[in-house]
Amino acid sequence: MKGNRISLFLFTFVLMLTFSLEAFAMDVTSEQKKLEQLNKQIKNVQTKLVQNKNQEKNLNSQIKVLDQKIDQTEKEIGQISTDITLTQRKISQTKAELQLAEANINDKKDVLNARLRVMYKNGNVGYAEVLLDSANIVDLFSKLDMVRKIFNHDVDLLKYMKAQRDAVEIKKKTLESHQSRMMAMAQNMEIKQKELEKSRGEMSRVKSKLQQDNKQLEEQIDELNRYAQKIAEEIRRKQSKGEYVGGQMAWPAPGYTRVTSPFGNRIHPILKTKKLHTGIDIGIPSGKNVVAAGDGTVIHADWLGGYGKAVMIDHGGGIVTLYAHNSSLLVSEKDKVKRGDTIAKAGSTGMSTGPHLHFEVRKNGEFVDPLPWVK
Repeated sequence: MKGNRISLFLFTFVLMLTFSLEAFAMDVTSEQKKLEQLNKQIKNVQTKLVQNKNQEKNLNSQIKVLDQKIDQTEKEIGQISTDITLTQRKISQTKAELQLAEANINDKKDVLNARLRVMYKNGNVGYAEVLLDSANIVDLFSKLDMVRKIFNHDVDLLKYMKAQRDAVEIKKKTLESHQSRMMAMAQNMEIKQKELEKSRGEMSRVKSKLQQDNKQLEEQIDELNRYAQKIAEEIRRKQSKGEYVGGQMAWPAPGYTRVTSPFGNRIHPILKTKKLHTGIDIGIPSGKNVVAAGDGTVIHADWLGGYGKAVMIDHGGGIVTLYAHNSSLLVSEKDKVKRGDTIAKAGSTGMSTGPHLHFEVRKNGEFVDPLPWVK
C-alpha cells in the first residue's frame, strides 16, 4: 500500500515536471517567435529608413544644383539689369546728340532759307550782284568760284549734318532694340528664377516631410530595438543557469585590436543623433573570424534589428555577450561554445557604415563597458 502511494507520488511529480518543462519550452518558443517577428519588423522599418535617407540625399543633391542655378540666374539678371541701365544712359545721350543734330540742321536750313529769301526779294540778286560787280574777267571768275564754293559748302554741310543726324538716329534705334532684347531676356530670366525657386520650395517641402518621417522611423526602430532586447533578455533569463565563473574573457576579434568607437554616448554614424553606444566597435575586415569571448550557450543566432546578423552567448551568472554586424553566422541557438571558438565571420550587416565587429557585454540585462572584461 505504501509502495503504491510512493509510486503515485513519483508519477504525479514526473507528470508535473513534464508539464512544467513543456510549459517552459512553449513559453520560450513563444518569446522567440515574438523576437523573430520583431526582427522582421525592424528590418522592414530599417529598409524604409535607408530608402528615405537615400531619397533625402538625392533631394539634397538636386536642391544644391537648383541653388547653383538660382544663384547663376540672379547673377545673369544683375548683369542684364546693369546692361539695361547703361544702355538707357547711352540712349539718353544719343537722344541729346540727336536733338543737337536736329537743331544744327534747322539752324543751317534757316541760314540757307534766309539767303534764298534775300535773293528772291532782290530779284535773284545776291550771287548775281557779285557777278555784275566784278571789275574784270579775272575778278568775275574769281568771284564765281567763290560763290560756287560758298554754295557747295552750304550744301555739303547740310548733307553732312543730315548724315550725322541719320547716324545718330540709327544708333538710337540700335540701342533701343538692344534694350528691348535685354528687357525681354530679363523678363525671361525672372520667370526662370521663379520656376527654379518654386521647384526648390517643392523639394524643400518633400525633404522636410521626409525628415519628419525619418525621425518617426528612427523612434520606431529605437522602440522596437528596446522591445527586442527585452525579449532577448527574457529568453536569456529563462534559459540561464548557474553563476558566471568564466573569469577574464578572450578578445573577440583575434589579430585585430583597434577599437574604432568606444563604449558610451556618441553621435550615431547613420542616424546623426546622440545615442548611447552600448558596446565597442572593433575594426576588422569582412570575412575574418569572430570568436566566443568565453564558454557559454548560444541564446540567439539570427538577424537582430539594427545589429544585423548577430550572436548572443549566455555565460551564466547574468553575463551575456553580443557579436553584431556579421556577414555570416557559424553557430545556432542552444549550441554550446568554448572560449575562442569561431562563431561568425565579420561583416557590415544591419545599421552599419562598414565592416567591423560591434561587441557588447551585458550584466543582468544592463550594458557595461566590455573593455574591462576582455584581454
